[in-house]
Amino acid sequence: MLAVAMVATLVCGCSKDDPSPNPTPNPHGKTFAGVVFATGITNPEGNSGSVYMQALTDLLPGTYDNSNSIPVGFGSTPIATESGNIYAFPDYMGNTKAEIVRYRLDVAGQWMKQGALPIPAGAAAANIVELNSEKAYVSLHGLGIVMAFNPTTMTKLTDIDLNSLKQPETKVSPAAMIIRDGKLFVGLNQMNAQYMPARNNIELALIDTKTDKLEKHIVNTTLGLSFATRPIDAGSIFMDEQKNIYINCIGAFGFIPQFPGGIVRIKNGSTDIDPNYCIHFNKTEVAGLSTKHADFLSTILYAGDGKAYAYLNSFALDPNGMENPYVSMTNVPIEIDLKQKTMSVIPGMEVSNPQGIAIARHKNVIVFGSANKKANGFYIYNPATKQVEGPIITVKGNPSFFHSFAKVGNPVSKTR
Repeated sequence: MLAVAMVATLVCGCSKDDPSPNPTPNPHGKTFAGVVFATGITNPEGNSGSVYMQALTDLLPGTYDNSNSIPVGFGSTPIATESGNIYAFPDYMGNTKAEIVRYRLDVAGQWMKQGALPIPAGAAAANIVELNSEKAYVSLHGLGIVMAFNPTTMTKLTDIDLNSLKQPETKVSPAAMIIRDGKLFVGLNQMNAQYMPARNNIELALIDTKTDKLEKHIVNTTLGLSFATRPIDAGSIFMDEQKNIYINCIGAFGFIPQFPGGIVRIKNGSTDIDPNYCIHFNKTEVAGLSTKHADFLSTILYAGDGKAYAYLNSFALDPNGMENPYVSMTNVPIEIDLKQKTMSVIPGMEVSNPQGIAIARHKNVIVFGSANKKANGFYIYNPATKQVEGPIITVKGNPSFFHSFAKVGNPVSKTR
């Protein structure tokens, strides 16, 4: 179950009814340009609880409880897309109604439920990417299936069964995804009964979005990594400005040394993993980190110009880190230079538990959710000035998710 803690560590849950919105009239056609965040309240052990999502019209400093929130599923992370859709998953372990709910926000930040997509029991829905207003994909981590659906009507189109790609000793488990040039790249978590990898294979499925057919099984056995993408971290597969795809490989979540974590890429124009590019976490020292190395990256955000921001996990930071991974203080905010293959701690940021690890871009700053020994809330980091402020927003619970609809420029991580 320690492995389950790492696979589904962003705790969420639901105990409220669905909202009954009273949308603010929007006669001028304006769209919501604020922020959305989620916070989780757990039991003392950190292995169960409830998570609530709410919206603000801007990054407004203050202290917020969960009285103006809606529920989202335990163990999953909401998905907010460029189209303005916000998807809330059911409980990752199947303890709530098996459906994915799509919301939108009016200009005043009022929630509007747009529909619900039924999914099978035990699906463990993890990630959604949209192709257009008529087709999107959801990875059903527990079933070995990617479901294509219509995001406007929230109706199923077809199932793409990937179970033929499983290893003899593992389940195939599709995870985070990205679309490039009409092709859907799906990270595969080949995991055994202990939720661990059995081989150091980096594997993805390549699907043609025109036909919804499996086109290629991408496999690399030379770089010594495994578990391509983290299922509940949409940012664990992303693109740079040159349309190179980068993949955060989780390995064994730090529990088994022979299965380390790292970052690999698929270059533009290729569908194979680049054999000449890899950041091995067990071989790359992190500047400013007392324990020297990361076990894996809990979450990652690409911010442009070859720079990414992440929470690294290093169990050695906490004497009880591996014994109680739900609440250990082991997650450190870092900056990654993908061109130089270097990583460095961001000075002034606090060490968080693994459930308060939100990262997002808001205008010209990076927002970090943190549940640390001093406060639970959202901090901002300005890459231009290297200054840290916060917590700007203080919350009740672990800040597990953040998304801004007011970003500057054109983020490349969602490029089609």
